[in-house]
Amino acid sequence: MRNRLTLFCFIVTLLFQHTLFAQRLDAVLLNQKTSVALKKNNLSRISSYEILINNRHGEEYTEVTIPFSSLLKVTNIKAYIKDKNGEIVKKLKKSDISERSSFSSGTFYEDEFVKEFKLKHNVYPYTLFYEYEESEDQFLYVAHWVPILDLDIPTLNAELEVLAEKDIELTYKNSFVSSFSRDSIDDEYRYRWQTNYDGSIENEVFAPPLLDHVPSVQVVPQKFKFEIKGSFDSWETYGSWQDELIAGLFEIPENDVKTIENLINGIEDEKAVIKTIYQYVQNETRYINISLETGGLKPYPASYVSQNHYGDCKALSIYFMALLKSFGIECFYAKLAAGDPIKEVDHSLPSMQSNHIVVCVPVHNDTLWLDCTSDNPFEYIGTFIQNREAFVINGEKSHFSRIPALTKEQVLCERHVNLEHVTRNECKTKFFNTYRGEDFELLHNLISSTNENDNLEIVREHLIADGFEPIEIINHRAKQDSLKAELSYSAKSNGLYEKYGNDMIIRLLPFEISSFDSPSKRVLPVQIDYPIYNKDELNYKIPAGYIANNIPEHKSIESKYGSFSIQTEQVDDHFKIRKTFLLNSGKYPISEYQAFYSFINEIVEFENKFYITLSKKSL
Repeated sequence: MRNRLTLFCFIVTLLFQHTLFAQRLDAVLLNQKTSVALKKNNLSRISSYEILINNRHGEEYTEVTIPFSSLLKVTNIKAYIKDKNGEIVKKLKKSDISERSSFSSGTFYEDEFVKEFKLKHNVYPYTLFYEYEESEDQFLYVAHWVPILDLDIPTLNAELEVLAEKDIELTYKNSFVSSFSRDSIDDEYRYRWQTNYDGSIENEVFAPPLLDHVPSVQVVPQKFKFEIKGSFDSWETYGSWQDELIAGLFEIPENDVKTIENLINGIEDEKAVIKTIYQYVQNETRYINISLETGGLKPYPASYVSQNHYGDCKALSIYFMALLKSFGIECFYAKLAAGDPIKEVDHSLPSMQSNHIVVCVPVHNDTLWLDCTSDNPFEYIGTFIQNREAFVINGEKSHFSRIPALTKEQVLCERHVNLEHVTRNECKTKFFNTYRGEDFELLHNLISSTNENDNLEIVREHLIADGFEPIEIINHRAKQDSLKAELSYSAKSNGLYEKYGNDMIIRLLPFEISSFDSPSKRVLPVQIDYPIYNKDELNYKIPAGYIANNIPEHKSIESKYGSFSIQTEQVDDHFKIRKTFLLNSGKYPISEYQAFYSFINEIVEFENKFYITLSKKSL
């Protein structure tokens, strides 16, 4: 009773606030309900949404997209609009629904599609209601329920209901759910979750995975059949299923084996052999997204990649493994959640928690983690996969292993900049930059590309210093196994030299540090997945006829969150400024945010207030 009263008070309060602040709230998800019926190997799911549209900005939520595939069927789509008086004024017609491929960048062919429609009204506010049914006969999830439209859109009421025959065992995990119950109905169990969401979470800089901070429910079957029978009883049983699913995919054409034999002839070191085979796969294949067969879970065989010279992460990994196995090199299929922010594995819920495949290769006392979709150098562990657990598939011996984290030396970015005064407040500059880590990966991939116009646009957008207008850009091509990339450019800027009568001020070229909200506004913890490490060497030319009035003292700042240092000296007709900035990787709770923000803010304020004053020499 208390939970119902609390929910009622929340709805009344939010509706009152909505009436007062209609202009602020573009839309509100009034109700969301998902009902799942599970019988043996058949699953049906009915989902409905009731959305209040308050203004034109809220109309983006009237554009509805529903995914489907050869395995996931979507039927019985219904929709209508009610005006502010509750009268139905428009209904969805079958002809309003269109279908298209969910084609995405880097995709050659998909078996994934969407049904979509748009249904809106011209008098605000109004309510959009829509409902659709999904059915599957092969599945690894009963429900992966996140009942929100967007981070800033409140959900007043949401309910998930699962009806399952009593002999079907389910495992479930929920977060930020206000109520849960399980009832017995004849030969079925009914599971019910109910929740709401106030729309208060924002996508803050360096935030942890946002899905960890909104209402969600995951329901997994203990036993399943996805092409072959499998079990989520434990991680080991899941690993055994995956191992059996990929068995028999490693047959490789004899021509490929002979090609590799020629390439590795005379190479005795095992790691050098692996490197040669890896670079062969990089050079001879390309990445595309293929989500056919078993819902995208079963890779295409090695022979498919050999014939077509392309594949997704699964197929390319199988092909690479097949080549390694042909020469007696032990290797393993490894599953992980790639990308950022890093999402840690929930070990308490054995289930499919991955979105990417790499190859794990034990070598002597070392372990190689090789991403066959990447053009990065051999042994380089990129930002996409570093510092997270990978599930290494080895039958009943399947296990988790953490991929090493990038060190600060591996992400160090350096700028050598020459600056010279030109007119009253304008200066010309020459940058000589060396990149490692994320910016290295970006530039390395651009260098490998052939579209010069697109490359220059990306360089201008992501790598040119803020406030500078580039004049000439030069990419320096790096070797395939180089761990750094270089970029030189000349540019002009205003504000670093400022003339005031007979005096002049030289301001500091600051580090480009992310802007963090003040502690009064920050809601989420801070998660920094890998270090940020920058070094600058700035050479300011002293304009002819001027002398320095002051040279700032050296300064250093040390904290558990990182460090900052700066040194300034005059060398002949130049000021040489050397500075460093390090932001340590880590997870910092909101209780530490004041200290973290103070560290960042001290550096930003110091750089903004740093200046050298010059005066004209006396005649």
